[in-house]
Amino acid sequence: MSPLVPTTYSPCPVSPIAEDFDLQCRSCALNLQNALRALYTAVGADPARPQEVSRKFKLNKNLTWKVAKVMQSADPIEAVPLIPGSEGMEILLSAMEASGPHAASVGVVRSTLAAFEDMVRVHVGDRPTLELLMDGMSRGGRALEVSRKLAFRGNSGIWGVQARVRSLTQFLAPNPDHPEMLDMAIVGGLHDIRRLRPVQGWPLFRFSTYDTVGTELPGGGNLQALELPANSGEPHLVMRSFCAPAGAEVRSIKTEKDVSHELMDGPVGARGSVTFVFGGLERSAVPRYSSASRQGAEYGEMGALVTMPTEFVHIDILIHRDLLDSFVPELVVYGRPFGGAALEPATRENYRLPIDEPIVRIDPARDSFATDMLPEQQNLVDAVFARTGWNRRDFSGFRAGVPYPPMPSTVMIRYALSRSPGA
Repeated sequence: MSPLVPTTYSPCPVSPIAEDFDLQCRSCALNLQNALRALYTAVGADPARPQEVSRKFKLNKNLTWKVAKVMQSADPIEAVPLIPGSEGMEILLSAMEASGPHAASVGVVRSTLAAFEDMVRVHVGDRPTLELLMDGMSRGGRALEVSRKLAFRGNSGIWGVQARVRSLTQFLAPNPDHPEMLDMAIVGGLHDIRRLRPVQGWPLFRFSTYDTVGTELPGGGNLQALELPANSGEPHLVMRSFCAPAGAEVRSIKTEKDVSHELMDGPVGARGSVTFVFGGLERSAVPRYSSASRQGAEYGEMGALVTMPTEFVHIDILIHRDLLDSFVPELVVYGRPFGGAALEPATRENYRLPIDEPIVRIDPARDSFATDMLPEQQNLVDAVFARTGWNRRDFSGFRAGVPYPPMPSTVMIRYALSRSPGA
C-alpha cells in the first residue's frame, strides 16, 4: 500500500521515431480509405450497407463489414486495425473487378494497399506486431486494451495466481491540532485471489511510508490498526471483518525496514479463493502543502501497487471539504520495470503508461460506495468513519478504475499540492 507522497513532475516528450510512424501510417491509411470510397462509388456499392454489398458481390459479410468500417472511420488511425489482410482484400477486389469495367479503380486500391503493406514491413515487420503497436497508440479506456488482456491471461498462467480486484480506499483530512499536516486512513485489498497451481510465498502487501522527497521510512511509519485485532497473533493491520474466508491466513514477515504479508499454500481454483483486506490510520501523516523551498509542482499521490495478475483496480479517495478548493485529481499509471523497487521521481515519467480513465465524484452522505465488484465497499467506508470519528458529510469521494492493469505497475490518483497560505 502506498500512502500519499509529494513529488515533482516533468513531461516525457514524444520520440521522433514514434512521430514518424504515426505520420506515415496515417497517410497510408487515409489514401486507402479514399481509394476504397472511390471504388465503391464506381461499382455502385454503399459503404453504409455492408450486408447488401455482401449479397451483390457474393462476399463474406464479415469482410464487407470490416471494409465498411475502414471507410467510415473518421480518424484514419482508428481504421488501421480493421484493414483486412492481403488475401481478404484481394477477394473483394477481384469480385468488384469482375462486375464491370472497374480495373482503374481497383488498381488504385491495390496500389494504396501495397503502399500500406510496405509501411508495415518497414516500421513493424508484420500485421500481428502492428496490432500491438496500434494498441499502444490508443488513448483513454481502450489504451493497451488488447495487450493488457493478453498480459493478464499470460501472467496468470506463468505465475499460477490471479486476483479479481485490487482495491485502494484512502481518506485525507487536516489534522485538528496541526492543520498544516494531514491525517490519513488507508485500506488496501486483494479480492478473490485464486491459485491456478500450488503457490506460496507470493507477496500481497508491504507497509511502508515515505518522507517529502520520496525516501522510504522504516516499518510503515506510525500506522494504527483500523480494526482491532482479535488476538495478538493476527497479521499486522488486518481487517478481519472484510477478509474471506474469515480465517484466511497469511505469512507475516517483519524486518527493521517494513512489514510484509505473503500468500500461503491452499487449494487450487475457486475452492481456494481468498480475500485479504488491511487498513491503517496515521495522524499528521503527510504535509498538506508543497515545500516552500522546492521549485516546480509537487503532488500528493495515492497509489495501488499491482504485483499480481489482476482483472481490475478500484480506487476510492475521500477528501475533507477543507481540501477541495485545491484538489484537482488525475489518474496516472506507472510501469515498474524494476519490480518492487521505488521509481526515482526524476526519471519515472519515462515509465508512465498511456492509460487514462475517468474519475467520478461520489457524495458519501447520499451515494452508496457498494458496487457489483465490491459489494462490501459501503460497509468498509462506514467502518473507517466510525473508527476515525470523521463526519461523512464533511467529505467528498472520488473514484477511478482500471481494467486489466499491467503488472508490475502503480495505479494512482494524484493532485498538485497548493502553497501554504503564508508562503
